[in-house]
Amino acid sequence: MVKVHMMKAYEGDFIWLSYGDSEKEYHLLIDGGIKECRERYADVIRSISAKGESIEAIILTHIDCDHIAGTCEGIVKIDAEVLQRTVKKIFFNTSEKIYKEILISKNSGEYGVKEGIEFWEILKEKGISNRIVERIVAGETINLADGALLKVISPGEKQLEKLLDKWEIYEKKHMPVGYSSNLDQVKQNLTDLMRVQSGTDSSVNNASSIAFLFEYQDIKGAFLGDSKPSVCMEGLKKFDIKGVYPLDFVKISHHGSISNTNIKLLKKLSTVNYLLSTNGHEKKVPSKVVIAKLLRDCLEENKSEITLYCNYDWWESQYHNKYFTQRDRQMYIDTRVLKVSLLGEEGTKVKDGMILYGK
Repeated sequence: MVKVHMMKAYEGDFIWLSYGDSEKEYHLLIDGGIKECRERYADVIRSISAKGESIEAIILTHIDCDHIAGTCEGIVKIDAEVLQRTVKKIFFNTSEKIYKEILISKNSGEYGVKEGIEFWEILKEKGISNRIVERIVAGETINLADGALLKVISPGEKQLEKLLDKWEIYEKKHMPVGYSSNLDQVKQNLTDLMRVQSGTDSSVNNASSIAFLFEYQDIKGAFLGDSKPSVCMEGLKKFDIKGVYPLDFVKISHHGSISNTNIKLLKKLSTVNYLLSTNGHEKKVPSKVVIAKLLRDCLEENKSEITLYCNYDWWESQYHNKYFTQRDRQMYIDTRVLKVSLLGEEGTKVKDGMILYGK
């Protein structure tokens, strides 16, 4: 059984994956959302520890704060004994040079470079700094308990080198690279957006994002972090994946922003189930162009339908239920070619052996 919890992480990512059977489960924590997620992050680790189970890996895909802040501040709140007993590995592409940049402000709780304590020092204090694997690169296969596999498809060597040379300071007030306003797009029909050029995400941080294939028994999925399509395509070649690679689900990159999904990658990582983590903050994401591309792939590959599983009802809360035009509804929503599903705590069965949750 595989359970994927799409935790509510505001505009960020916080995913809790469990796999195993009714007697024992194993766990992965992928990112931790923004700093407001700290209590929930700590609670998840405590609950796993209380059952006597292990976290096979805490995976921090990259150094943007909407992915790592909840992790860093959540770890501070957990007893060292609990962490030492529960956490096996921490996958985090960084170096001591970058550790010194990732700081937690003692006053505001926001991340900066002037005040606070270092994440590296937190891990030392908790006695788990030796659990860090600080170089995860495309082409690696990571063996987990009970036969689960992670196949890393991003970043490549080139992206890691650029990360070390140029670390982009993330400031919460700055607009993230690769986002664009949806206000004009939502007035257009999905059909008319299917061939819009998506451009390229220029962010060094996002290019260094860890993306991987997860495989356990007969369940296969992809977690793309905030990765770039071109980097993932190169990474797939390292596993000799040249044709279509059927998957049970794909977690869409960069919260559905316009520059991080293209038709080539969609055709390669073929699925009918897409996971999207965002609250649609400030109407920036998800891009309607991305959803149009999902539909274009659906139609060109003769899929009967696709489902977008979300942890927030952004199409209603951020767009007052006007994200989809009347024609969109007639052609795709009403006909069930496109299903947009809000995940809940009761869980949604995707296939035998796999359930999605929203928390």
